[in-house]
Amino acid sequence: MADSRTNSRTRGPVTRVILRICAWICGVVAAFAAAFWAATATADLALAAGVYGTPGTYKVESCYDTDHRRNRSDYDCSGHFTPDGGTADDAVRVYLENTGHNYPDGTEFDARQGLDPQTIQRAGIRGIVSEFWQVGFAVAALTWLAYLVIRPPKSAKPNRSREPSRREKAAHNVGGAVVVCVALGILGWIANLAV
Repeated sequence: MADSRTNSRTRGPVTRVILRICAWICGVVAAFAAAFWAATATADLALAAGVYGTPGTYKVESCYDTDHRRNRSDYDCSGHFTPDGGTADDAVRVYLENTGHNYPDGTEFDARQGLDPQTIQRAGIRGIVSEFWQVGFAVAALTWLAYLVIRPPKSAKPNRSREPSRREKAAHNVGGAVVVCVALGILGWIANLAV
Protein backbone atom coordinates (compact mmCIF):
# COMPACT_ATOMS: atom_id res chain seq x y z
CA MET A 1 0.00 0.00 0.00
CA ALA A 2 2.83 2.38 0.78
CA ASP A 3 4.38 1.59 -2.59
CA SER A 4 1.24 2.55 -4.51
CA ARG A 5 1.10 5.90 -2.72
CA THR A 6 4.73 6.54 -3.56
CA ASN A 7 4.12 5.65 -7.22
CA SER A 8 1.10 7.95 -7.45
CA ARG A 9 3.12 10.79 -5.95
CA THR A 10 5.95 10.40 -8.43
CA ARG A 11 3.52 10.24 -11.36
CA GLY A 12 1.86 13.53 -10.38
CA PRO A 13 4.71 15.88 -11.35
CA VAL A 14 5.47 13.89 -14.51
CA THR A 15 1.82 14.05 -15.56
CA ARG A 16 1.78 17.79 -14.91
CA VAL A 17 4.89 18.28 -17.04
CA ILE A 18 3.45 16.18 -19.87
CA LEU A 19 0.15 18.10 -19.73
CA ARG A 20 2.03 21.41 -19.70
CA ILE A 21 4.10 20.38 -22.73
CA CYS A 22 0.93 19.27 -24.56
CA ALA A 23 -0.73 22.59 -23.72
CA TRP A 24 2.25 24.53 -25.11
CA ILE A 25 2.30 22.44 -28.29
CA CYS A 26 -1.44 22.99 -28.78
CA GLY A 27 -0.94 26.70 -28.10
CA VAL A 28 1.82 26.98 -30.69
CA VAL A 29 -0.29 25.14 -33.30
CA ALA A 30 -3.28 27.39 -32.51
CA ALA A 31 -1.05 30.49 -32.76
CA PHE A 32 0.24 29.45 -36.19
CA ALA A 33 -3.31 28.73 -37.40
CA ALA A 34 -4.61 32.07 -36.08
CA ALA A 35 -1.62 33.94 -37.53
CA PHE A 36 -2.18 32.34 -40.95
CA TRP A 37 -5.89 33.19 -40.80
CA ALA A 38 -5.12 36.77 -39.75
CA ALA A 39 -2.53 37.20 -42.52
CA THR A 40 -4.75 35.85 -45.29
CA ALA A 41 -7.84 37.74 -44.08
CA THR A 42 -5.85 40.97 -43.77
CA ALA A 43 -4.44 40.52 -47.28
CA ASP A 44 -7.97 39.93 -48.62
CA LEU A 45 -9.22 42.99 -46.71
CA ALA A 46 -6.42 45.13 -48.19
CA LEU A 47 -7.27 43.80 -51.66
CA ALA A 48 -10.97 44.60 -51.21
CA ALA A 49 -10.11 48.09 -49.92
CA GLY A 50 -8.00 48.79 -53.01
CA VAL A 51 -4.63 48.95 -51.27
CA TYR A 52 -3.13 46.79 -54.02
CA GLY A 53 -4.23 44.72 -56.99
CA THR A 54 -5.72 45.27 -60.43
CA PRO A 55 -9.21 46.77 -60.53
CA GLY A 56 -11.78 45.26 -62.82
CA THR A 57 -15.12 43.47 -63.08
CA TYR A 58 -16.05 39.90 -62.23
CA LYS A 59 -18.93 38.30 -64.14
CA VAL A 60 -20.50 35.23 -62.59
CA GLU A 61 -21.32 32.38 -64.94
CA SER A 62 -22.76 30.00 -62.36
CA CYS A 63 -22.74 29.18 -58.65
CA TYR A 64 -23.53 25.95 -56.87
CA ASP A 65 -24.08 24.94 -53.26
CA THR A 66 -21.15 23.03 -51.76
CA ASP A 67 -22.88 22.06 -48.51
CA HIS A 68 -26.53 20.97 -48.53
CA ARG A 69 -26.64 20.25 -44.78
CA ARG A 70 -26.77 23.85 -43.53
CA ASN A 71 -29.33 26.62 -43.81
CA ARG A 72 -26.74 29.23 -44.83
CA SER A 73 -24.72 27.32 -47.38
CA ASP A 74 -21.39 28.09 -48.93
CA TYR A 75 -21.28 28.58 -52.67
CA ASP A 76 -18.53 28.09 -55.22
CA CYS A 77 -18.80 30.20 -58.36
CA SER A 78 -17.13 30.24 -61.74
CA GLY A 79 -16.80 33.28 -63.95
CA HIS A 80 -14.44 35.72 -65.66
CA PHE A 81 -12.45 38.68 -64.39
CA THR A 82 -11.85 41.51 -66.85
CA PRO A 83 -9.40 44.29 -65.88
CA ASP A 84 -10.63 47.87 -66.20
CA GLY A 85 -10.11 49.05 -69.77
CA GLY A 86 -9.62 45.48 -70.95
CA THR A 87 -11.47 43.60 -73.65
CA ALA A 88 -13.01 40.12 -73.71
CA ASP A 89 -9.61 38.80 -74.81
CA ASP A 90 -8.12 40.05 -71.52
CA ALA A 91 -10.68 38.19 -69.40
CA VAL A 92 -9.32 35.52 -67.05
CA ARG A 93 -11.43 32.54 -65.97
CA VAL A 94 -11.50 32.48 -62.15
CA TYR A 95 -13.11 29.99 -59.79
CA LEU A 96 -14.29 31.46 -56.46
CA GLU A 97 -14.58 29.15 -53.44
CA ASN A 98 -16.77 29.62 -50.35
CA THR A 99 -18.28 32.90 -51.46
CA GLY A 100 -21.12 32.75 -48.93
CA HIS A 101 -23.44 34.23 -51.57
CA ASN A 102 -25.47 32.54 -54.28
CA TYR A 103 -24.97 35.06 -57.07
CA PRO A 104 -27.47 34.75 -59.92
CA ASP A 105 -25.97 33.79 -63.27
CA GLY A 106 -24.69 36.86 -65.12
CA THR A 107 -24.15 38.98 -61.96
CA GLU A 108 -21.34 41.49 -62.34
CA PHE A 109 -19.53 43.26 -59.52
CA ASP A 110 -16.43 45.37 -59.02
CA ALA A 111 -13.48 43.23 -58.03
CA ARG A 112 -9.73 43.39 -57.65
CA GLN A 113 -7.22 40.83 -58.83
CA GLY A 114 -4.36 40.05 -56.47
CA LEU A 115 -0.78 39.13 -57.27
CA ASP A 116 -1.92 35.66 -58.26
CA PRO A 117 -4.24 35.90 -61.29
CA GLN A 118 -6.62 33.42 -59.63
CA THR A 119 -6.98 35.62 -56.53
CA ILE A 120 -10.10 37.75 -56.90
CA GLN A 121 -11.73 39.76 -54.12
CA ARG A 122 -14.95 41.71 -54.33
CA ALA A 123 -14.13 45.42 -54.11
CA GLY A 124 -15.92 48.18 -52.26
CA ILE A 125 -17.93 48.12 -49.06
CA ARG A 126 -19.32 44.60 -49.58
CA GLY A 127 -15.85 43.17 -50.08
CA ILE A 128 -14.50 45.03 -47.06
CA VAL A 129 -17.35 43.93 -44.81
CA SER A 130 -17.05 40.31 -45.95
CA GLU A 131 -13.42 40.22 -44.79
CA PHE A 132 -13.56 42.55 -41.79
CA TRP A 133 -15.20 40.07 -39.42
CA GLN A 134 -12.56 37.45 -40.22
CA VAL A 135 -9.76 39.87 -39.39
CA GLY A 136 -11.49 40.75 -36.11
CA PHE A 137 -11.87 37.14 -34.98
CA ALA A 138 -8.39 36.10 -36.16
CA VAL A 139 -6.73 38.95 -34.27
CA ALA A 140 -8.94 38.17 -31.26
CA ALA A 141 -7.65 34.59 -31.30
CA LEU A 142 -4.04 35.80 -31.46
CA THR A 143 -4.52 38.30 -28.63
CA TRP A 144 -6.28 35.66 -26.51
CA LEU A 145 -3.29 33.34 -26.91
CA ALA A 146 -0.99 36.25 -26.01
CA TYR A 147 -3.12 36.90 -22.93
CA LEU A 148 -2.77 33.27 -21.83
CA VAL A 149 1.02 33.55 -22.11
CA ILE A 150 1.34 36.98 -20.45
CA ARG A 151 -1.05 36.60 -17.52
CA PRO A 152 0.71 35.84 -14.26
CA PRO A 153 0.16 32.41 -12.73
CA LYS A 154 -2.41 32.20 -9.98
CA SER A 155 -0.91 32.15 -6.53
CA ALA A 156 -2.35 30.90 -3.26
CA LYS A 157 -0.50 33.69 -1.45
CA PRO A 158 -2.34 36.98 -1.05
CA ASN A 159 -0.90 39.89 -3.00
CA ARG A 160 0.43 42.32 -0.42
CA SER A 161 1.53 45.03 -2.84
CA ARG A 162 -1.17 47.48 -3.82
CA GLU A 163 0.29 48.17 -7.24
CA PRO A 164 -0.23 45.50 -9.90
CA SER A 165 2.93 44.22 -11.53
CA ARG A 166 3.94 45.14 -15.06
CA ARG A 167 2.92 41.66 -16.16
CA GLU A 168 -0.54 42.09 -14.63
CA LYS A 169 -0.92 45.48 -16.33
CA ALA A 170 0.16 44.02 -19.69
CA ALA A 171 -2.28 41.10 -19.28
CA HIS A 172 -5.06 43.55 -18.46
CA ASN A 173 -4.33 45.61 -21.59
CA VAL A 174 -4.17 42.51 -23.80
CA GLY A 175 -7.43 41.28 -22.27
CA GLY A 176 -9.03 44.59 -23.23
CA ALA A 177 -7.72 44.17 -26.78
CA VAL A 178 -9.35 40.71 -26.93
CA VAL A 179 -12.72 42.21 -26.00
CA VAL A 180 -12.37 44.97 -28.63
CA CYS A 181 -11.37 42.50 -31.37
CA VAL A 182 -14.26 40.15 -30.53
CA ALA A 183 -16.70 43.09 -30.60
CA LEU A 184 -15.34 44.20 -34.01
CA GLY A 185 -15.58 40.64 -35.32
CA ILE A 186 -19.21 40.34 -34.17
CA LEU A 187 -20.13 43.71 -35.67
CA GLY A 188 -18.41 42.77 -38.93
CA TRP A 189 -20.19 39.41 -39.03
CA ILE A 190 -23.59 41.07 -38.47
CA ALA A 191 -22.80 43.64 -41.17
CA ASN A 192 -21.76 40.83 -43.53
CA LEU A 193 -25.14 39.16 -43.04
CA ALA A 194 -26.91 42.46 -43.67
CA VAL A 195 -25.21 43.34 -46.99
